[in-house]
Amino acid sequence: MMLGDTIVAAATPFGYSGIALIRISGPDALVYAKRSIKLSEPIERRATSVNFYDKNGDVIDNLIITSFRGPRSYTGEDVVEFSCHGSPAIIEEIISTITSNGARIANPGEFTLRAFLNGKIDLLQAEAIASLIFSKSAENAKNQQKILSGHLSKKLNVVRKTIIDRLSFLEHQMDISDEDLDPEFLALLPASLKETQKALTVIAGSFSTGRLLNYGARVVITGPPNVGKSSLLNSLSGSNRAIVSDQPGTTRDLLDPELVLSGVPVRFIDTAGIRAGESPIEREGIARAKLSKKEADLVLYVTDDIKFKSTTKPKTPTLFILNKSDLHTNHDVDASVIHISCLNNSGLRSLLNQIKLQLKINQVSTQSTYLSTPRQHQAVTLCASYLHSAEKLLATGSTDLELLAFELRAGLDALDSLLGKTTPDEILNNIFGSLCVGK
Repeated sequence: MMLGDTIVAAATPFGYSGIALIRISGPDALVYAKRSIKLSEPIERRATSVNFYDKNGDVIDNLIITSFRGPRSYTGEDVVEFSCHGSPAIIEEIISTITSNGARIANPGEFTLRAFLNGKIDLLQAEAIASLIFSKSAENAKNQQKILSGHLSKKLNVVRKTIIDRLSFLEHQMDISDEDLDPEFLALLPASLKETQKALTVIAGSFSTGRLLNYGARVVITGPPNVGKSSLLNSLSGSNRAIVSDQPGTTRDLLDPELVLSGVPVRFIDTAGIRAGESPIEREGIARAKLSKKEADLVLYVTDDIKFKSTTKPKTPTLFILNKSDLHTNHDVDASVIHISCLNNSGLRSLLNQIKLQLKINQVSTQSTYLSTPRQHQAVTLCASYLHSAEKLLATGSTDLELLAFELRAGLDALDSLLGKTTPDEILNNIFGSLCVGK
C-alpha cells in the first residue's frame, strides 16, 4: 500500500441511483480535480455546481464538487468529493479521468486507514466505522456511533493514564533506588490497581451484549422429525421459508431467516429432524444439524410428545417446546416446557419473550456503550490480568520494582494495541481490509 499518493474511489455502492459520491484524497486531490472542472479554485466546504470534462474536453456530467483542505478533512489530507448522477457509466468515466490525471484506485478501507494514520481517529473508532456500515439494527448503529464519537476511547484513556502515572513513578523510583519503594505509594498502589481492574472488568463485561448487537445470535431449532420445527420457523419469521410436510426427512439443509429482537439480529436455523437417516442426503442433513447445535447461542428443542420430560441439562442454553398444544389442553405437561401451537399461533409471544431472556437481549440499553469485537474484549481482559498479577505481587510482600513495572508495562501494551498505538500490521490489514472500497 502506497501512502502519500492520491487515491480515488466511488464511496457509494455499484448500481443505478439518483446520486453517487466519488471521493479523492491525497496531496494532489485538488490539482487532479481542477484539471477536469475548469474552475480555478473551489471554495472550501462549499458545494458548487460544475461541469466535469473528460480528457477530450467533452462534458461527462454536471455535478456538485465539495473540497476539504487537510488536516480539516476525514482523512487529514486534501479531500475532494464529487456528487454526480448515479449511472455506473458516468461514475466509471469520472474515475477513469481522475486516474489518467495521476491518481490511483483506492484499496478497501484506505480512506479510513489514512484517517487513522493521520491521527483523526483511533483504532477503536475505525472498527466502529466498519461495524456501523454493516449494522443490522438501529440499536447497534447507536452503539457504534457512541464508539465513533470517542465515548469508549475516553474511558480507556482514563485507565491508560492511571497506568502510565503508576508506571512513571515506579521507573522514577528505580532510578533513585533499586530496593526501596516509597511507603506511601506502596500503601496506595493495591487499591489503585484494584479500582482500575474493576473499571476494566465492567468494560469487558459489556462484550456479551455488544457481540450480539454487532454479530447477532444463532438460535437453532431442533428435535425429532415431524414435530413442527419448520412450522415454528415459518411462524416466527412470518413467511413460508420452510417446506412443511408430514413426511419425515423433509428438511435436509439448514434454513436461516433472520429477525431483529430488541435490536439484536437473531438468526433462526431450522435443522433436519434427529433420527437414524435412511439416505446419505438425510444423514448429511442430520450431521449438519448436530454441528449447528454446537455453534448455537440458544437451542429450541421442539417436541409433540405429551410425556416429554426435560431431564438433561444441555451444554448449550436450551428451551424445551411442546408444539401442537391445542391437541393436549387437558393433559399434565412438564412445567419447564413452553406450550405453543403453530396451527393457531398460540404461545409464540411467550416463546419470543423467553428467547430474549435466555439471550439476555432484554437488557440492551442505547444509553450504554458496549465492546463489539473479540479483539477489543481480549485486549481489555489481558490488561486487567496484568494488573491483577501486579496486585498479587504486592500481596505477597514483594517490592521487586522490575517485576511490578513489567506487569504494568504489559497492561499498558495491551491497551495501546487496542487503541492502535502499537498494533501489528496484520491486525491493521484485517480491520481496514474489511471496509468497503471508498470508505
